[in-house]
Amino acid sequence: MGFEDSALTRLRRYREAADRSLAVQRGIEETTRRFSERLFGGLEYVAALGRRSGFGMEVERAKDVLVLRVEATPGAKARLTLGLVVGVTAEMDEDLMHEDLSRYSLDPSGYSGRILGWSEEVGEPCQTFAVYGDGVWKTKGLFVAKARGRVDDAGEILNGFCLRIIGRLVDLAALTGGAGRRWSTEPYTLSDLLSGKEHPTEVRSPR
Repeated sequence: MGFEDSALTRLRRYREAADRSLAVQRGIEETTRRFSERLFGGLEYVAALGRRSGFGMEVERAKDVLVLRVEATPGAKARLTLGLVVGVTAEMDEDLMHEDLSRYSLDPSGYSGRILGWSEEVGEPCQTFAVYGDGVWKTKGLFVAKARGRVDDAGEILNGFCLRIIGRLVDLAALTGGAGRRWSTEPYTLSDLLSGKEHPTEVRSPR
């Protein structure tokens, strides 16, 4: 076999492998998007129930982003922004890793899509969801310390999970359930005080 025929044979194998890999990645992206739609819908539903219970709750939803605001009373507020991240990659966080996979599973079956959550009180993402192609999702963070489920879980199950998230937001807004802010150990000088600079505080996770 000449070079050209040999090269074409190898390149066709590369093409087949690339097509399989890309199909798996597209499937993970679709599964992650489907989960984000269910999660966002559940939060909207529970927020509507929260308004009926006397809380100020607002939900703004744009493409792939949801902003949830909770107000327990004027001035006692908390906010969570969730966003679907574009793309998939190998999951390296042991707390978020699929139980059937490991950090050495670099095949696309070990890849996850992500949904990230931010709060005004915390600069970096404070809630992370990892979603896998087989429908498993796992999360950890400030609002829910650790949880897992499936994209196709019944609506009551997912809505119950969304109720946990909104409950943590209420905790943060009203400083209930062991949540709230605490004095930070960051330096705070007399000149900071005299200049009117606020003392740094840290968000404490609800129990």
